[in-house]
Amino acid sequence: MNIARFLTEERILLDLDDRFTDETPPDLDTVVERMTDLLEHSSVIVNATKLRQELLNSQRREPSFLGEGLFLPHVRTLQARRLVIAVAISRAGLDLGAHDEIPIRLVIAMVGPTYDDKQYLQFYKRLSERLGHEGAIERVLSAELPGEVLRELSG
Repeated sequence: MNIARFLTEERILLDLDDRFTDETPPDLDTVVERMTDLLEHSSVIVNATKLRQELLNSQRREPSFLGEGLFLPHVRTLQARRLVIAVAISRAGLDLGAHDEIPIRLVIAMVGPTYDDKQYLQFYKRLSERLGHEGAIERVLSAELPGEVLRELSG
């Protein structure tokens, strides 16, 4: 499975930190909403407002912190015609309350239709394989262009 089928450079944000200030510090809801902003510009999204609420509700119930600074907000929904992802990088790291207390530096949002378990799970497996390679996460985090992130994740 080629990750590039589900991710475009337009859905890669290299400066998530720029979205926050002392007056508006990052929190889980704000990060998930920003990821939904990236996702909603895909032609496969049916209703962005409903998607935003479903993704927020999913992450409020049980945030998908994977450890080592990785956050994977995801939801299976009828608001997506097929699997689509977005990526954001925080160079400074965000304190979102991860279990291991490591600041979140890489956010990968994933949404897919409720009726396509196979593709959803295949993508999750492929992403785990890619990020499991020695130094892969650091290479993604040090990317200076969206294309570099796309190449690293696609392998």
